Amino acid sequence: MNPSPSAATTRALNRVREGMQRLQVHWFYIVQAGIAAGLSYWVGLHLFGHQHPFFAPMATVIVLSTTGGERFRRAVELVVGVSVGVGLGDLMIAGFGTGVWQIAIGVTLAITVGTFLDKGVLVANQAAFAAILVATILPPSTSGGTDRMVDAFIGGMVGLIVIALLPESPLKQGRKEVSRLLGITSTVLHEVAQALKDNDERAIRRALQNARGTQGVINNMIAAARAGEENLTFSPLMWRQRHKIRSLKRILNPVDNAIRNTRVLARRALVLAEDKDEVSAEQILIIEELSQVAHELHVLFQGTDSSHTQIPELVRRLRVLGGQAGLDVAEGRVLSAQMILGQSRSIIVDLLQICGLSRRSGIAILRPTSQTPGQPPELWLDEDDTDDTV
Repeated sequence: MNPSPSAATTRALNRVREGMQRLQVHWFYIVQAGIAAGLSYWVGLHLFGHQHPFFAPMATVIVLSTTGGERFRRAVELVVGVSVGVGLGDLMIAGFGTGVWQIAIGVTLAITVGTFLDKGVLVANQAAFAAILVATILPPSTSGGTDRMVDAFIGGMVGLIVIALLPESPLKQGRKEVSRLLGITSTVLHEVAQALKDNDERAIRRALQNARGTQGVINNMIAAARAGEENLTFSPLMWRQRHKIRSLKRILNPVDNAIRNTRVLARRALVLAEDKDEVSAEQILIIEELSQVAHELHVLFQGTDSSHTQIPELVRRLRVLGGQAGLDVAEGRVLSAQMILGQSRSIIVDLLQICGLSRRSGIAILRPTSQTPGQPPELWLDEDDTDDTV
């Protein structure tokens, strides 16, 4: 059965909307790649006198398209791979001519040497491509093989120069991914708190499913931070953002831990619901307050203002939670309830680290569960009694 016109129109509009959103996210890369490709072709054509420097813009686009702080490595791999492939292609053709078995052996040798020289796939692949081109399109007599080596170098270097002169700040993308993870953390905690209150096993399952699909966001967050570190190395224009990029890198693990601990909490909540057991009302309030704090951090990282004037208030609220999350709130409860308490305490520490505290300081805020705590505790027992410490 063919879809109705309205359904087809809705899908088409959704595709257009998604495409526009992707263009909005990647517009800077598109402009950067276009400028760099044209520049590298011009350099190869006019400064080096190559008749068809087609590999220069190809190399530039390969360098610019890499993410996660690996652009310099990719540029080096590109040049090495092309050099190996051209050299082996020249030797094979000079000694044995061209043909089916010569190309088969040349590609095999090129990939073997490329794999031996570097673990990266790009070296081996470029070596194979170069060997094929030299053996089929650009035989040694045309001197095209040597030009390809130079073109690869031109493309790689122009790509790195454009990155340095036209850097794309990773802060916006990094903060966006951090905000997404904190938003998911907040939503899952809220859904679990409501489901525990209502004894809704299905709602906990849905919350747990939402928490499990976050690895791609975590990877994007890490890639943005790595790109920021590399930009600091290559681009003087990024030096003034040095402390912001380092701050972003510092919170990667706490943000990652927060969503992971939330997943564990949701799993234990599901076990508890399946067993028809309950947590105390105080535990539900702690989880709900953690959800609220995570939501406010989510909103903070959505914006461009990095001053975070609300952070001290969030730290105060987390200190209160640390004083409340003692063994007494799960006293007499089953193991799953006690494990939910343990995960709640871990999330308190994670959110405190996101707010700027060290892990040791975060642990010190928790009410101790041991007679001999490794970290001397410092408690805020309630909102009106902020001077009591132990």
